[in-house]
Amino acid sequence: MDMIVICGAAIMTAVLAVMLRQQSPHSALLLSLASGTVIILSILKNIPDLLSGVQALLSDSDIDTQSIAILLKVVGICFVTEFTCDCVTEAGMLSLSTNISFAGKILVLFTALPLFRNILTIITSLQS
Repeated sequence: MDMIVICGAAIMTAVLAVMLRQQSPHSALLLSLASGTVIILSILKNIPDLLSGVQALLSDSDIDTQSIAILLKVVGICFVTEFTCDCVTEAGMLSLSTNISFAGKILVLFTALPLFRNILTIITSLQS
């Protein structure tokens, strides 16, 4: 049900932004950015349920919680980077969007470095 409301609001915002763009491009951009922000904030209310579901899955398994925490951080970095790139691209700043995307990729690699170490440790232990 939430997705239907979000899609309806997004379609209405897009129509209003297209109509407003002719008279005031800056206002259309602000409307678009504000709508995107409201949509993201409305989804954030579901984060505690998601985290408790992940925690319940982890408690039933023998998976290293530190590895899962790293993966969740990486997913969060990807979501924030993608949202920011889309907003900046919408504002017409493609080169800034490209730089943000590159920074996000570097941050993902840096954050996932402990997982790479774990994988290399497992590989070297299998060779012995």
